[in-house]
Amino acid sequence: MGFIWGVRFWFCLVREIVSSVVDVSKRCLNGDIDPYIHVIDTVLENPVSQVMLANSITYTPGTVTIDIDVEGKRLYVGTISPRGKCDIIPLEPHVERWLGR
Repeated sequence: MGFIWGVRFWFCLVREIVSSVVDVSKRCLNGDIDPYIHVIDTVLENPVSQVMLANSITYTPGTVTIDIDVEGKRLYVGTISPRGKCDIIPLEPHVERWLGR
């Protein structure tokens, strides 16, 4: 079952990357850039799961993971505009089902 969630994760990651490329391109052309640092609580307890989520955030244009607090289950994420938690880490449920909490 983990293999299926892994494949699903990768397809969703590619979709998120493509949509982010479009969003970042529009923002750069319009000058609609307002950098912001988010502190995001995650349900993931496993350090490997947290790192996989952090890497998926960094792969997506317009976002970068600055730090991971493994014990506190927090991610510090820089974005080019203020966003909601579900907009920044939409892949968290996929990582959770793929690698476990």
